[in-house]
This record gives sequence, structure tokens and C-alpha cells, in this order.
Amino acid sequence: MNPYLKQYKQTQMDTAPKEEILLMLYDGAVRFLHKAKEGFAEKNIEKQHNYIVKVQNIITEFESTLDMEAGGEFAKNLFNLYEFMSAQLLIANVKKNEHALDIVIKHMTSLRDTWREAIKNFKASGQTLSDYNSVDKYQAENNADSDYDDDDEDDEDTSIGEYIL
Repeated sequence: MNPYLKQYKQTQMDTAPKEEILLMLYDGAVRFLHKAKEGFAEKNIEKQHNYIVKVQNIITEFESTLDMEAGGEFAKNLFNLYEFMSAQLLIANVKKNEHALDIVIKHMTSLRDTWREAIKNFKASGQTLSDYNSVDKYQAENNADSDYDDDDEDDEDTSIGEYIL
């Protein structure tokens, strides 16, 4: 990838509100699922595998950011849905089962559309997610005067930015 485009994308990720990053990840997941579906049509096993793995990584990111305590039953149900989709992706990838991929496409698209509508309604009320996120407020307050620089260039493979491109 062009280094200037890569820097632009990283800046976009660093400055985007969390709700926009969430939608970008869902959009990326849906796009990658359709690319994996193309791999089935083309009988291209490598393409299938690579895009399924990208979606699995996005789902892992979603799972790791769930606040099970604050989210209660909703977070638990969402986690279970992510686990179900991960299992279906494993079936799609290992057994080359296109139907399992179709199930994930249906659920991921539905989740994306639901989040998009929820965020649209939330923004229409004049609120942002950062208004409710005490962890971000704490980090912003404590990092404002910090000399800490988290510029680990060797971590490119674990950057969520690669899933939004």
C-alpha cells in the first residue's frame, strides 16, 4: 500500500469517533464476507481463507471490546452471536461450506444495519458515545500530560485499520 495512503488511513482511524470506527469495522467485515463468497464462486481457496480470517479477526476485536459487566444481558447475547458467527466461519473455512458463510453474511449485515440505525438515532439526539465512556475520559485526562508514545510500528498486523481498507 502507498505509504501516504496508509498514513492517511491511520490518521483517519486515530481521529474518528468510536461509533464511526465500529461502523467501519462492520462495513469491512461485510465487504470481506462478500469477497470470501467471491472466492467460493471462483473456487479460489486462498481468497476464501484470507477473507474469512480477516472477518474472524474483526469478530475477535468486537468480542474483546465488549464490556460484559456494564453491558449485562445485551453484551452476553452479542458475545454469543459473535461466537456463533466465528464457529460458522470456521466451518466455512475448513469444510468449504458456503452455506455457513451465507449465515454469517446475513447476521453480520443485520448487525451492521442495526448499529448504523442506532448510531444515527443516537447522534440525532445530539449525543456521542464518548459522553458515556468513562474509560476514554480517564485515559484522555491521564494521557494529556504524558510523555508516553505508543508508536509501535512492528504492530502493523494487529492494527484494526487493515480491516477497514
